[in-house]
Amino acid sequence: MTTKLIRDRIPEIAAARGQHLDTRVADTAEAAELLVAKLEEEALEVAEADNRDDLLTELADVLEALYALTQICGWTLDDLEAARIRKHAERGGFDRQLVLTTADDPA
Repeated sequence: MTTKLIRDRIPEIAAARGQHLDTRVADTAEAAELLVAKLEEEALEVAEADNRDDLLTELADVLEALYALTQICGWTLDDLEAARIRKHAERGGFDRQLVLTTADDPA
C-alpha cells in the first residue's frame, strides 16, 4: 500500500465497518507534499466525474485539499482569495471560455 493522506474521520469510519487501518501523523513538510498529491488525485477525479452530482462532490474534495494545503503553508483563506483576485486582475478569469487554437512565435 502506498503512503496516502486520508481524511481525519476515515479511521473511525473504517473501524465502524470492522476494518483496522494503521496510520501515523505526517510532519508539516510531508503533509504538504501529500496534499499536493491529494490535489492531483482529486483533480483527476473531477475530470472523470460522470454526472453533475459527482462533479460537485469531487470539486468539494479539491477545495478541502486546497484549503488544507493553504493552511499548512501558513496562509489564510483570505490570503488565497487575495492571490486569486490579483491573478484575475492581471490575467483574467475563465468567464469568456476562450479556447487557444494557435499561437504565433513572438518576434
